[in-house]
Amino acid sequence: MINIDVCLFLEKINKKNIKINSTNINYKTISIILKNKEYQITSFRKDLISFGRSAFVDFTHTLHEDAKRRDFTINALYLDEKGNLIDPFGGYKDIIDKKLRFIGDPISRIEEDHLRILRFCRFYGTFPVIDFDQNLKEKIIKKGNKISILSNMRIRNELCKILMVTNFERCLSMLAKLELDKYILKNVNKSNKINKHAGFKTKDFRIVNYIKKYGLNIINSEKLDLISIVMPHLYNLENFDKIIKRFELNKRKIKFLNFIKQLKNNELIVNQNNMKKLKSKEIELYILKLIWKYRCKINKANKGFFMKDRIPFNWYKFGLLHVFPIEIIKQIDLFNLKWPILTLTRKKIQNLKNKTYFKNIDTLIFKAEDFWVNNNFNSSPENILIFLESYLDKETRYDN
Repeated sequence: MINIDVCLFLEKINKKNIKINSTNINYKTISIILKNKEYQITSFRKDLISFGRSAFVDFTHTLHEDAKRRDFTINALYLDEKGNLIDPFGGYKDIIDKKLRFIGDPISRIEEDHLRILRFCRFYGTFPVIDFDQNLKEKIIKKGNKISILSNMRIRNELCKILMVTNFERCLSMLAKLELDKYILKNVNKSNKINKHAGFKTKDFRIVNYIKKYGLNIINSEKLDLISIVMPHLYNLENFDKIIKRFELNKRKIKFLNFIKQLKNNELIVNQNNMKKLKSKEIELYILKLIWKYRCKINKANKGFFMKDRIPFNWYKFGLLHVFPIEIIKQIDLFNLKWPILTLTRKKIQNLKNKTYFKNIDTLIFKAEDFWVNNNFNSSPENILIFLESYLDKETRYDN
């Protein structure tokens, strides 16, 4: 930070052949690029007018004035050019004590920027010691509806940060405690009035923790994100459209959410008591066969090899987290589970089809794979072909 107006600073360096990004100069901030590294330069600032979503700011000469506009003491720490700590509100001690304190009146800070309610929940995951009496809690709850007017981008960015906090369960629990979970999604009536919605459907975040711990690589490889994976666990089925709009999900993520919706609408009966008696390899086999059943139920018209489907096999893994309790899932290595390889080739099935003049090869592929799955993936190519010959023989006799 600098103690002159950033506009004056810009004038001083304009002739120095330095690459400058002045997009945010209205907020008294610019970026300069030196040796392919970006450095943000910000003047000491004070707020002139706050809107709850943004503010008009101006340059101020004093560090203390700049510090007063910040949200928490832990975010009001400075170093001078010699590396000496400047700590106007005791933020360093609060870091040591894991204490989260607003600077000044909490409600005034929240009125200046409504996102600070969510930031409070995020920092609470790391700094769980708070000055938080019932009176303050009730005041914050009354301000909870303010987050509804925040932009989709700001809500999304803050929720992504919350999900990446090590102790994110604390953050989500505080969100629910302050009833903010009831305003994250937009619930607009015909008069454009924003109302409460149902909020989180659960206070048990173990599945979210499991996904974070083991599933991030698959999430990235499938070009999804934590928001699209986690939100269906936090909110009920009827909120899917609100999730899509609030977090501005792209086509692939929308397709994933629709898949989860289909899976939930076609949920198969699973005898969980029997599964608790199975060993891990037996559970894996059970789950693979269950995935096949879901595939047949959800994609009734989709024939051909399963691994060629438009719905990736990995999506079924995430879908199973809506079917099984986490205690069962934890017994196997779900995210490294692979679909067994069917050794029977399309060419061999094509040769069989040509001999009998059967028209639809994809139907034969489906029948072959279905036979193989229901025989616990143990059928040899020869056994599958014998089954297909029998099937074709019946079809030919029926046609005649």
